Amino acid sequence: MNTMHAYRAPLLKQTRRRDYVFVLEDLELAFPKDQLESITIAWNNGMELENIAEKYKRAPEEIFLALFHQAMENKVTRAFAYRKKGMI
Repeated sequence: MNTMHAYRAPLLKQTRRRDYVFVLEDLELAFPKDQLESITIAWNNGMELENIAEKYKRAPEEIFLALFHQAMENKVTRAFAYRKKGMI
């Protein structure tokens, strides 16, 4: 669900029946453009996620999310995982 509005993001109200959890609060989700490009190049060239995280002193989860973002932009050429035929 896209919660963005043209003018402002909606405010979530806590109620007795619905309680919200904001996820990924402990991660830094912003990347300098040159670092994001370097991370993508490293991944596409075969570097492992954990090694990229160590190189840039970032959490592996942050690197994964950066690569996920880049994949959505069609900038990732190396697969994250492979599926066997007939498996879902």
